[in-house]
Amino acid sequence: MKTYWTLILAALLGLGATTAMAADVQDANGDGVYSMEELTVAFPELTDELFGAVDVNGDGAVDPDELAAAVDAGVLVAG
Repeated sequence: MKTYWTLILAALLGLGATTAMAADVQDANGDGVYSMEELTVAFPELTDELFGAVDVNGDGAVDPDELAAAVDAGVLVAG
């Protein structure tokens, strides 16, 4: 049983780290997604090509799940 709780705690700590990193990005207009301009504040190295790679569904905006996946994969690193 102790191992079970240790795994849950490790998973929650991992999620917290991703959430903290994603929290550095401000959704300036409050629409629930991030534009190129919003992301560039936290990730100054962001290019149009990289933005397109992070925007997995191709809708022209990065949603919180796409942002978390990019940060987790090391594709986006705060500058």
